[in-house]
Formats: sequence, structure tokens, C-alpha cells
Amino acid sequence: MPMRHALPLLLASLCLPAHAERVLRDITYTPPGWPAALQADLYRPAGAGPHPVVLMVHGGGWRSGSRQDSYVTQLCQALVRADMACLSASYRLGELGRHPAPRDDLQQALRWLTREGPALGLDAQRVAAWGYSAGAHLAALLGTRPTDDPDAARVRAVVAGGIPADLRLWPDSAMVNAYLGDSLSAQPARWADASPVTQVTSASAPFYLYHGRLDRLVEPTQAERMQAALHAAGVPATLRWLPLKGHITAALFPGAVTDEAIAFLRSQFAAPAPSVARQTLPSAE
Repeated sequence: MPMRHALPLLLASLCLPAHAERVLRDITYTPPGWPAALQADLYRPAGAGPHPVVLMVHGGGWRSGSRQDSYVTQLCQALVRADMACLSASYRLGELGRHPAPRDDLQQALRWLTREGPALGLDAQRVAAWGYSAGAHLAALLGTRPTDDPDAARVRAVVAGGIPADLRLWPDSAMVNAYLGDSLSAQPARWADASPVTQVTSASAPFYLYHGRLDRLVEPTQAERMQAALHAAGVPATLRWLPLKGHITAALFPGAVTDEAIAFLRSQFAAPAPSVARQTLPSAE
């Protein structure tokens, strides 16, 4: 092809969004009659599959954020390059998203993966969850309390960055009080139920945790408490520190963490599926 023709085509191809032809956007994953009709975007690798899939959960303090935030889409694209699919899901926020509503929403995303995944080249037997900040909190709740629901894909591994692991440490936080809808003194059981550290059992999924050492919004002790709870239950948990990062910079500039987390997911997907008793999650309130 003459260079005068090839160059415009090359430049045009460079302007195309990565993996655009493999993204299914605005999938409604919640069933009819659910309190809110919620959408997700599915990023798929080339090839027929079946591909392992990661449920991606955005952060935002349980009141904001989007499944299409830049750091979220970058993680999904990195997973696709590693031959993994990524389902980036929205969930209820603000007053409509008080605990346990977001967790229950994402449980519906796991049910959607079981129901619709095979026809889309997804392996519902190899599912993980990945989240940052409030998204890490919700991903951890899914991974620490796998359910006995035969219609829901089981979370076999969790990647959690900047995790709020024990909400009871913030009794005076306006953000946490808004998410839980009541104070710690009034509803201690509710605060414990919403804290991943209290939900860990020997049946919990393995975790890869990462956290900025300079995080002043979610203190590094939160990640340490989560790792300690997992280890006490005999569950593998790696904690990777980002020495010069705060809460926001650890999300936007994770560096080698992305590749390390993907390697962790590969190892978990390659292992035989665990066969353990599973607990039942309550339905949406």
C-alpha cells in the first residue's frame, strides 16, 4: 500500500478507543421488580472463551463514583489484555444505597454472570471481584461471605485497594453514618455486619490487598486489620504497600500493583475450585 494511503489509516486506527469492539455497554443486570434497574459494562477479550471474569466495583464513598471512571476503565482494559473479562457494575448510591443494598445489588450481578455469562463467552466458575475504597469494601463483602445461592457465581478471589475494612473504627464519620443510616451506638450489629473484618471465615476467598502508606482518608491500619482477620481464619492474604501514595494517588497510579494483582488472579483461577460450605446473604431490604 502506498505510504500516502497507509499513514491516514494508521493515524485513524490510533484514535480508536482500545477494545471498543469488545465492550457491551449499559447491560441491565438486575431482574424485573428489583428496587432499581442497574447497569453494567462488559469488557471481553478476543476469542470465544470461556474467559474468567472479574466483577469491578467502583469507589466513591457509597454516595458517588461511576463504573466508567477513568481508573476503573483502565483496570478493565488491563484485565482484557490479560485475557480476562471485566464486568464493571453500578450499584445504588446515597440514601437508596444504604447497607446492605449495594452488596445485594452486586449479588445480582453475580447471578447475572451465572445466567448470561456462558452465552457471552464467560466462565461463571472462575469469577473474582476487584474494587477500590468503597468498591473494595463491597468486593470484600462478596468475597468474605460467599453464598449458597446456586444461581450466583461464587467469588473465588478478591483484589481490594484502599479498603475500609472495619467501619466500627469511624463512629463519628458522617460518610459512614450516612451509608449505614444510623449510629454505631444505636445499631452495633448493623455496623459489624457491614464490616468485612467481621465476616471472614475459613470459606472466604483469598485476597490481594494494596494500600497507600500515606493514605489519610482510609488509614493503613484498615488494610492491616483485614489481612490479620484473613490470616487468623487460615485464608491467604497478600498486602502490598504503595510507599509514597495517598488514597487518591494509589487509585490513579497503582504502578506495578495492577500486574501483580492480575498475576494473583491468574494463580487463583488456575487452582481447583474450592468445595466448602457457603453462607446465605439476606435479600435486599
